[in-house]
Amino acid sequence: MNIIIFEDQLISNLKPFSLNHASFEVKTGMLSNLDRFKIAFSNDHLHFIVRNEIEDVLSDRYPDLSINPNEIPEGYCINGSIVWNDEYNHLLDEGSGHNNLIFYNNHKDITVDNFFNLESFGSELKNKSNLDKIDYLWDAIDFFPKKMNDDFNFLKVDKNYKFSTSSYFVSKEKISIDESVVVKPGCIFDATKGPIVIKENSVIDIGSKIQGPVYIDKDVFVSSGAKIKSGTLIGPGCKVGGEISNTIFHAYSNKVHDGFLGHSYVGEWVNIGAGTNNSNLKNNYSSIKFTFKDKTFDTNRIFLGSMIGDFTRIGISSMLNTGTYIGIGSNIFGGDFQKIYIKSFSWGKDSRVDFNKFIDTCIKMKKRRNEHLSDNEKELLEKLYNSF
Repeated sequence: MNIIIFEDQLISNLKPFSLNHASFEVKTGMLSNLDRFKIAFSNDHLHFIVRNEIEDVLSDRYPDLSINPNEIPEGYCINGSIVWNDEYNHLLDEGSGHNNLIFYNNHKDITVDNFFNLESFGSELKNKSNLDKIDYLWDAIDFFPKKMNDDFNFLKVDKNYKFSTSSYFVSKEKISIDESVVVKPGCIFDATKGPIVIKENSVIDIGSKIQGPVYIDKDVFVSSGAKIKSGTLIGPGCKVGGEISNTIFHAYSNKVHDGFLGHSYVGEWVNIGAGTNNSNLKNNYSSIKFTFKDKTFDTNRIFLGSMIGDFTRIGISSMLNTGTYIGIGSNIFGGDFQKIYIKSFSWGKDSRVDFNKFIDTCIKMKKRRNEHLSDNEKELLEKLYNSF
């Protein structure tokens, strides 16, 4: 069977992450949407349909995937924003007769261009109340506690860690720590509210406190005295410290010093300076508004922090307001609260980064982690730079 995972016309609602990522790369629980599709359809043929501008970068990032094939085969088409689980399988056939952006049963081979011209893509989104779909990045934050519990049970994670007597563990049956993880003395792990999973080669430094549900991926460094609170996902290669709550980090991002970050979504290669704090609750408890480039709307949420794009650097002692949007490649610094909408490649509050210097920094940053900036990624960043 062919399974076609596609991006819909609402992909811009996932900015700034979606500027250089596909919808199926969003993470929640222990997995990304992509991981969930690969597990659910491991015996099927998967194809992925993305915007032309990110096709080459995605092909570099996932060389094993079929991305934008010359001809899309007959099969079941599924929106990449859905947080898939096996309970949804029976819904595929139901989608064959509906024009919506959730499912589409493709009955014949079709080109990518014709796929996006289907009548389905001109219709309004018809979501199902029992379907988990990430329409905005903060939906992933909301889904995290339940998905973390579900993943912990479904993936049958290893629970054979030899707990150190120099640290304190609550609800050990819901704690999984890889045997290669270094846990320094004086740490506290409390899984009363949800599981804690820590993957290989991570280091939890002296006196850190971790309160589940929390997922810490491989090669992560948690600084001494860190307070990692419920609802937090730390991606591979990150360095984190201070106080973090209800926040998702993608790979290789740093917030290693003191400061608070809550109800936020952080992309890759982000650096957050010492003493930076974000507000995730207005002092009058009113609903938080969120601003994209072309619209501002009421989120109907009282807790919302910052949505931060890849390659952004935030200077020491910065203050981020509730519902802050920060585009990719920005360099943010200066006293007082920052703007609630910060476009990509901003320098300070009113200037723009120099592109060549920005690329040079990206190359150096990746080299420090034995990674490299590909030609396709550089080309995409340049196109994005010139579009703002």
